Amino acid sequence: MLSLSACPDAILINVWHHLLGDLHTFIALAQTCRRLRQLSEQDDNIWQSACFVSGFGRPLRRGNLATRDVTYKRLARSIVSHSSVCEIRSCTKANACFADHHARWAYTRTRPLHPDHPLDFHPLYFYLHFSQSYGSSGQARMHGQPHTPTPSPSPSPTPPVIHDSISILLTQLPTFPESRYAQYGPLCAHPNASCAFATFPPVDRLEFENGQGDIFMIVENPEGCTVLDVNRALAELIPFDDQHLEFALAHYQELAFTSGLSLPQFADAVFRDRGFLGDHEQHQHTYSSPDESAEAVWKLKRVSRALRCGYSGEYLA
Repeated sequence: MLSLSACPDAILINVWHHLLGDLHTFIALAQTCRRLRQLSEQDDNIWQSACFVSGFGRPLRRGNLATRDVTYKRLARSIVSHSSVCEIRSCTKANACFADHHARWAYTRTRPLHPDHPLDFHPLYFYLHFSQSYGSSGQARMHGQPHTPTPSPSPSPTPPVIHDSISILLTQLPTFPESRYAQYGPLCAHPNASCAFATFPPVDRLEFENGQGDIFMIVENPEGCTVLDVNRALAELIPFDDQHLEFALAHYQELAFTSGLSLPQFADAVFRDRGFLGDHEQHQHTYSSPDESAEAVWKLKRVSRALRCGYSGEYLA
């Protein structure tokens, strides 16, 4: 009888291909014996195929951090591990909405599509980036609740044409420690939701148009645009003004006052949380000019000073 240790690599890889789409079983097989574990560590393409057919991609990392430093094997393990602790159904079942489509895929990478090919956005795109109070004003939203995903990854109601900056901002901010696995705060703490492909079929480039037909945002990822890629691109468009800074500071204050930590201790704890990609920054933003950058840095220093020294209205005056 032929043992696993004597099987050619091609046979074992073929067995793995029959398990594509089931990351839990895929990982379990890799841990069956030393031979399979060694084989799984030799080629990350096996893990990329497993993730792709399961509906997950690898988001691009911020800054100059190399995306390939986060292997697909590591990503797959993070997704499976997170499923056992996360309380958000739309995260743990992030690939469920297109599961039937995934099972019928005959390819394991993004491929060119005809310009007129229809695309379906992942429900999380709507859940995370639009207000649930569609008729409310922007000022009222500053004191309202963010749009919270429904317990099921079922399709979302048709949202307004304008993204809600406060809902997007909240996906970048932390939440209460006890709610870490119950809220998207921040989104990058939830690999399942973050790595889900933003569209079906997955594409490597998305162009977003405004009501006048002008392109206002382009998202690109050669391995497939994910929900986190789109989320971070939208976060870059949040107006960097006193209104949003005050909202963020009030959010941090509420967390700090219930944490039992001093403000400096809380600030250090918050800024150490880098997400599953190790690249999250609480105040990530890009600027179109040196003057805008200098003004933003000045505003961020006011927020940091308020966090570390205690809040007073003079810091945002």
